[in-house]
Amino acid sequence: MSKAFLAVFLFALLCSAPVFASQLEILSLDSSSTIPSKIYAGDLVTLNLNVKNTSGTGQAASNINIALELNENDFTAVKALESIDSIGSRSTKTVSLRFKAKENVLPGTYKVPVRLTYFSGSDLLEQIVTVDVSISSCNFLNIESIDLGTFQPHIGSDVDIVASVKNTCANAARNVTVKLNPVTNATIEPFVVTSGTLKKIGDILPGESKTAEFSMSITDKVAAKTYVFSVDANCDSCQNTSNSFSFLVLGQPDLVFSNIEYSVDNPMGGSEKEIIQGSTFVLSVQIDNIGEEKARAVDVEVDFAEGTFSGTTKAFLGNIDPDDSGAAIFNLRTNFEASSGEQKGVIRVSYTDELGEPQVFVEDYSLYITPLPPTSPIVYIIILVLLLAVIGAVYFLAKFIFRQLALRKSK
Repeated sequence: MSKAFLAVFLFALLCSAPVFASQLEILSLDSSSTIPSKIYAGDLVTLNLNVKNTSGTGQAASNINIALELNENDFTAVKALESIDSIGSRSTKTVSLRFKAKENVLPGTYKVPVRLTYFSGSDLLEQIVTVDVSISSCNFLNIESIDLGTFQPHIGSDVDIVASVKNTCANAARNVTVKLNPVTNATIEPFVVTSGTLKKIGDILPGESKTAEFSMSITDKVAAKTYVFSVDANCDSCQNTSNSFSFLVLGQPDLVFSNIEYSVDNPMGGSEKEIIQGSTFVLSVQIDNIGEEKARAVDVEVDFAEGTFSGTTKAFLGNIDPDDSGAAIFNLRTNFEASSGEQKGVIRVSYTDELGEPQVFVEDYSLYITPLPPTSPIVYIIILVLLLAVIGAVYFLAKFIFRQLALRKSK
């Protein structure tokens, strides 16, 4: 090798060294993340990229463009390009790009190219990095709705539960089962599900829905309160999907007459059960609540033919709790003009039930009025004797007075 050639080679090497140094890549992807973190076919994905300037010489990167290079067979670009004015040395900036995973994309990890173009000083640089995007296998079902005939059933009624299950995956869901589970109670009892708590609804094709129906009887052993249940959907190679619901079981007030009795004040006939024209008596009506809910604003009224009795005919008892009772007291007087014999009447009870609706029930009730006994002849004789005695006393008193007057005149 000649000295001239060696000199030319060294000169060229020295001249090219600054150019090579100025073209060193100074940007890198420090980290990346996706929203959602777990991606399924059909999802709209936000890809967050943290772009870092790794220059150790203080060189800034400017006019930066970050672009996704997506495989159109698997992904659809929504926002595939974002620009940044500059990133200083040792600094990091975050860009967000968006794309959609197609419905037919297969599960797996895809290396998505990201093209970075920018200026480092006066030099235009371009580099390609890759990020991993994982598409998860769609292995769950969507319980899209749970419908009940009523969310406030009564004890003794039935509840129809209809759960709609949709397959949002790109592949068919095989051998789908839907199960009804208790949450509030450890077991399904004391409820009775007549058709069983597990339903097999077969296969569900992609994008299709099927329903599972349960009929639940609320027995008299169920307490009146709120209960929570869940519906679980499963299939071959599926993860269990669960959705919960609740309803309020209502009881009902159940009022009954437990005792109706009366007592005559100062009975003329010697018996406190004998009502005579002109008698005063107390009528007592006891009402029991044998239901599961409170009876509110209980009002009791007695009603007989007009002109038979007078006095208090209405009584307000207020609220009667379950397994409790109330008594209505009526102070009545039998009119002298009242007809004797059986007096048919009704006892009317009104109250407000658990739904705030007015309720009324009526009980037929009769009282018997004994006519006044005829006056005894002895009474008339006594009256006559007393009358004669009074007349005699008046006669002798008058005679005595006139005699005294006559004696005074003679003197």
